[in-house]
Amino acid sequence: MRLKRTKLRDAIAFALVVGTSGFAASALAQETATEQSQQGQEEATQLDTIVVTGTRIQSQAITATSPVAEIGQEEFKATGATRVDDLVNQMPQLAPYFDSFANNGATGYPTADLRGLGTNRTLVLVNGQRLQPGTAFARDLSQVPAGLVKRVDILTGGASAVYGADAVAGVVNFILDDEFEGFQVNVGYSAYQHENDNSYIRPLLNARNFAFPDGDSGFDGKSRNIDLIWGSSFADGAGHASAWLTWRRNDPLYQGQRDYSSCALNAAGTACGGSATAAKPNFFVIGSGYVGFANIRNSDGRWLRGTGELYNYAPPNFYQRPEDRLNFGSTIKFEVNEHFRPYLEAMYTNRTSAIQIAESGTFFADALDLNCSDPLLRTMCADLGINPANPVTVYVGKRNVEGGPRHFETKDSSYRVVTGSEGSISDYWSYNVAALFGRTNSTTVGTNDFLSNRIVDALLGCPTGSFSGCIPYNVWVPNGVTREAAQKLAGTSMGVTETKLTGINGYVTGDLGFGLPSAGGDTIALVAGAEWREEEFSFTPDNDSQAGNFAGAGGPSLPLSGQTEVSEVFLEAAVPLLKDVGIIDRFHVDLGYRRSDYDRSGTANTYKVAFGGEFLENYRIRGGYNRAIRAPNIGELFAQQQIALFNGTDPTPEFTLAQCQRTGVTAGQYGSIPASPADQYNQFTGGNPDLRPEQADTYTLGFAATPIEDLEIAVDYFDIKLEERIGTIGANTILRFCGQTGDPFLCSKVKRNPATGDLWIGDNPATAGHVVNLTSNFGNLRVRGIDLNLRYGWDMFGGRATASLVGTRELESRVEPLPGVNDAAAYDCTGLINVSCQNPKWRHIANFRYARDWWSVNLRWRYYGSMDYINTDGTRGTQDRILVNAGNKLKAYNWFDLSGTVQIGEMADFTIGVNNILDKEPPMVGTPLALNANAPGGYDQAGRFIFTSLTLKF
Repeated sequence: MRLKRTKLRDAIAFALVVGTSGFAASALAQETATEQSQQGQEEATQLDTIVVTGTRIQSQAITATSPVAEIGQEEFKATGATRVDDLVNQMPQLAPYFDSFANNGATGYPTADLRGLGTNRTLVLVNGQRLQPGTAFARDLSQVPAGLVKRVDILTGGASAVYGADAVAGVVNFILDDEFEGFQVNVGYSAYQHENDNSYIRPLLNARNFAFPDGDSGFDGKSRNIDLIWGSSFADGAGHASAWLTWRRNDPLYQGQRDYSSCALNAAGTACGGSATAAKPNFFVIGSGYVGFANIRNSDGRWLRGTGELYNYAPPNFYQRPEDRLNFGSTIKFEVNEHFRPYLEAMYTNRTSAIQIAESGTFFADALDLNCSDPLLRTMCADLGINPANPVTVYVGKRNVEGGPRHFETKDSSYRVVTGSEGSISDYWSYNVAALFGRTNSTTVGTNDFLSNRIVDALLGCPTGSFSGCIPYNVWVPNGVTREAAQKLAGTSMGVTETKLTGINGYVTGDLGFGLPSAGGDTIALVAGAEWREEEFSFTPDNDSQAGNFAGAGGPSLPLSGQTEVSEVFLEAAVPLLKDVGIIDRFHVDLGYRRSDYDRSGTANTYKVAFGGEFLENYRIRGGYNRAIRAPNIGELFAQQQIALFNGTDPTPEFTLAQCQRTGVTAGQYGSIPASPADQYNQFTGGNPDLRPEQADTYTLGFAATPIEDLEIAVDYFDIKLEERIGTIGANTILRFCGQTGDPFLCSKVKRNPATGDLWIGDNPATAGHVVNLTSNFGNLRVRGIDLNLRYGWDMFGGRATASLVGTRELESRVEPLPGVNDAAAYDCTGLINVSCQNPKWRHIANFRYARDWWSVNLRWRYYGSMDYINTDGTRGTQDRILVNAGNKLKAYNWFDLSGTVQIGEMADFTIGVNNILDKEPPMVGTPLALNANAPGGYDQAGRFIFTSLTLKF
């Protein structure tokens, strides 16, 4: 049984056929554009529910007023993507963040970040309904089963009037296939392969006698997946049910398995660096006559000035994190009659992943106040020239190589249920009401980190009153530490996180039955609705984590809990203005308004004014203005204030005495402040319950055309201006601009260690040096650019060829961290790489597909533009010598991917492919510019990616 054809249902078909602006690169290769349009119309009039991203308006008069790029189902197969983020985050509209290749500091799950404005400014939907957040507040894409994705819509520009808060940069909407018929099994296998022959880093490794792999890596970082999908109609076609079960496992890949990541480069990128918290301990000594690092010579046990061996912490780190993921779910819908069509959508995810980083240690965290006569020090004072009449303070840096790497295993379980009903009220009006409940539970268990409150006892030889079972941690003689002593210092951490999203929304949509005289009979369409949402978050760490008692954690992990609630009403209207007037076929405006009442931050209004039109049959224009907002999340509101780490540098070596004094350096400390060997420094961070929603003005203007048969072109301009940004100023910004300008507002936030002037030794905010970097409504952002979409299909050699290109030209990515305080702090990241930026001007994906009879082949070209190594103040970067020697530029990167699919009878097809055919390595940079290992983010990290899949359909 099918629904009768009404004006409303025909309107949906019309919107799908002529309203989209992006072009699916995976369209069937042997269909002409005309055939596709006809087929789309026929299918659209048969489907029970159709999701049109960016509006709830359903009218014969509309064309899309927001630019929407589309990723089709076949693209996942052609690229070997078995996780949705593997493909979505390659699109040039999104920041290229690939969660599986993030380790220390990783979110722990995949996210989406449109325009680089932040994951919390990208709204993620599944079938038009919100996806619940993960443990880091951003939406967790691991809940979306790649095997069930029908298409992915990427909408640029604010959409808060339609969907509510968070849609500042735009919307990523995953449309699942709820009309699947039959039974399908897909089995996939993939792995990386790389030739280890990096000529730059191998001499640096040899110079330090570090081990590294050589030659062919073989297959590593392997992944396996199985997808089972079932679907069928029932009750003579009145209902449809589908279910799926997907399983995926990928093995870990270690940084030590690639030569170019087998050591951590220093900040300049000129040598294999490392940490002074080393296997053979280093010491920082403050005494009368000597202040600085010291170490113990192995051969005779004498003390020497300076650091000894730095520790190569890279090899045990995960490069690709391991993961086991199980998704299952179902959809069911049933047409009782045209007025009542209930539906249910349920998804469940169980996932286990892990982070592994180098061993823990003492990390120079605790001051040992000793006398030169103390037998632990032996000949220290004499060897280093310290006056024995005065006490001496010693900080110890010893790496726990005896105990093994720190390991954190996370188990997540998430479920999401959407249920509701839709139906016709009349021939011209319909309704949709839905309830949403999503929940994520996560438990993370950490092992092998040292308990700080045990370290001093063990270092001092377990004096009376030490912790129970103490074994002396004898760093004072070469090779004095035993495995048993290390085990007594290690503890187990645990953190439990729970997030909840509950929502109810409903709306009516239809036709007012009248329109303007100039609209040629097209009538005004309207949507009116209401929505209520509640988000809850709780994080409960163990007692030692709350106390900051793990030496390698960089600070305490504090409990957090909170709840936010919003009630909203919204309206949308599509008003046809012109029809068949001169060259204009149709022209209309879209209007939208939403009023949101937040329990924490008060009311906010969002609205939109947009237009769309067709002329000369094959040409369309569109554009609009949207006021968008983002309300503060629970972490931004309620996170407790604490010491945490930030990556960067202390600029005192390059500052003058006067500049250093502005940042709190005394004349006596100038020139002798120790730098952090790991380029990690302390900041004081935390939430703010008085935050207000940030707001953005977004503008889009676009043009789409089909000038000749089978050629489709779309060009769209976007401009997003964000004010009252919720975030932090940035510790690096505070520190650098304090020194350069002496601004008292900034300099009051720099708190140096009074004894040494450093910003990294210790973890107690009362005594340790740090930069105050709390969350506030402060700062502006602006991004502007142009999206280009091209697609052309033609018959060739008895088959069908399709070529497409999706590209983005960034025109501006401006950050104003200190508006009204220090305008000189503003900077534009476009085309730059530095500690705050990584923004190529141009990125694209070009695709060529050819299909004939029982086989097809797909060739893809991914391009990531060059970037200049220029600091945010406009000066040429000088620290990273790799980029300096390359003309202060990171060159453009090109990757080529090839895949092919063959049909095997009527029930099976087999796909095999290689991404990064030429085995291109990621660029190497020094520590401050690197996201993982020695590479910036966004580049293929591990070499060739070889994948296969076999699909059976019954």
